[in-house]
Formats: sequence, structure tokens, C-alpha cells
Amino acid sequence: MTRKILIILFFLPLCLLAQQVKKEKCKDKNRSINQLPCKITERYGIDMMPDEKAIIKYVDLLIKKDLLDPEKVKPYQISLIADNKVWHIVLKSYNCRNCNIYINVNKNTGEVLNYYKSED
Repeated sequence: MTRKILIILFFLPLCLLAQQVKKEKCKDKNRSINQLPCKITERYGIDMMPDEKAIIKYVDLLIKKDLLDPEKVKPYQISLIADNKVWHIVLKSYNCRNCNIYINVNKNTGEVLNYYKSED
């Protein structure tokens, strides 16, 4: 009988501790449109979008897709987020009164991580 009690007293805390250590898995498939991916890839030794000049040219090409004139949308609000791995660009849309366009671009690969519009 005491043997069973000792086993229970030993394994119960061990099981509880094991549940707390378990990491939450990354859920990139179910992420919302404004969330960054769990892992940001770094594929190259040199960044494809190293500075603001390069990202401005890239964003000019992207917003032409939405039939916006880049000269009317400028100036862009550009900042680095996620440990300086992602460019975060905010644009004011002139087609809508309070609309903003948000673009997140991977600094290393040039991959567009998010591209969405929001009414603020």
C-alpha cells in the first residue's frame, strides 16, 4: 500500500511539471491577416532590402497593384520590427477617408509577409 502511495506522490508532480514545460506550437496556418509568421526566414547572407531607399522602390511597385499613384500616397511611415528583421510600412490611402494600407516585408528575402487595408 505504501508503495502505491509513494509512486503516486512521485509521478503526480512529475506529470504536472511535464505539462507546464510543453511549448505551444506555432500556428501559422490559423494566423490572422495582421499577424507576423512565427518564424521569419533568413535565407541569404546579405539582406535583399537593406535600407529605406530599396524598400521605398519595392513598395512603389506593390501599391501600383492596387491602382494607387505612389506620388499621392507618399510619405510612407517606415519602421523595422521583429528584431530588425521585418520592414513595417504604413500608407494613407487617398481612395478612402480613414483607410490605411499596412505592408510587412521580410528584410532578408524581400517576401511580403502581410498586405492588408484597415479602416482606423
